[in-house]
Amino acid sequence: MNIEHLSEKFELNNLEKQIVSYIQEHLIELKSIGIRQMAKDNYTSTSTIYKLCKKFGFDGYSDMIYHLTSTKDNHTINYHEQYRSFFQQFQSLLQDHSKRIIVFGLGFSAPIAEYMQQRLTLLGYSTMCVVHMEMFSQHFFDNTIFIVVSYSGKTPRLNEMIETAYHNHVPIISFIGNPQSPIIQLSTLPIVIEQYDSFSHDLNRPNTFFGEAIIAFETLLF
Repeated sequence: MNIEHLSEKFELNNLEKQIVSYIQEHLIELKSIGIRQMAKDNYTSTSTIYKLCKKFGFDGYSDMIYHLTSTKDNHTINYHEQYRSFFQQFQSLLQDHSKRIIVFGLGFSAPIAEYMQQRLTLLGYSTMCVVHMEMFSQHFFDNTIFIVVSYSGKTPRLNEMIETAYHNHVPIISFIGNPQSPIIQLSTLPIVIEQYDSFSHDLNRPNTFFGEAIIAFETLLF
C-alpha cells in the first residue's frame, strides 16, 4: 500500500493519511477490527472512517475491509506459491540499484518488456527498454542486468543478443514460454511461464503467456 500514491490520487488530508498508515500496520488483523475500534485508535469518528471508505470507492467499511483482506489472500494463494522458488534469486540479482537493467522483447513481448521497464523505473532502478543491437556494444555490458521476454525463445536475433550477453558475463533473467528454448541454458534465472504451443499463433485460441509473464514479474518484485 503506497501511502504517497494514495495521498496524491485521492487528495488525502493528514488524518486520512494517518488512517491509511494504521490500516497498513494492522493488515494482518484487519478483519477483527471494527469501524468503532479504528475510529477510537485514530482519535476520530466513525463518520470520518466511512467518508474515507466512500472516497476510495467502497460501499462502506465492511466492503473496504473485505477488499483489502481478500486481495491479499488471493495473491498469496494464486501466485506467490507458484513463483516462490524464483523469489530469492530474483531479489538478489536486482538488489544493487546502481546497476543498469536492460529489458528486451520482440513482437507481442515488446509491450510486456516496456511495462517491466517502466515499473522498474518507478521503483528507482536505472532501466531501459531496447530493440536495437547497437545498444549492446561492449561498454553497455559493464554493470548491467539483462531481462528478456519471449514466448517461443527461438528468434535468431534474440538468441544472438542472449549469447552475446552470456559470453560477456551479464546476468540474464528470462521470462520464457518454451522450455526447450536455448535461452533457458544461457539464463542466470530462467522463469518458464505456462505451457508452450508452437502452433498457438495459427489457432484461434487464447495465449495466456503474456498476461502470466506480468503476473510472475509483479509477484517477484515484492
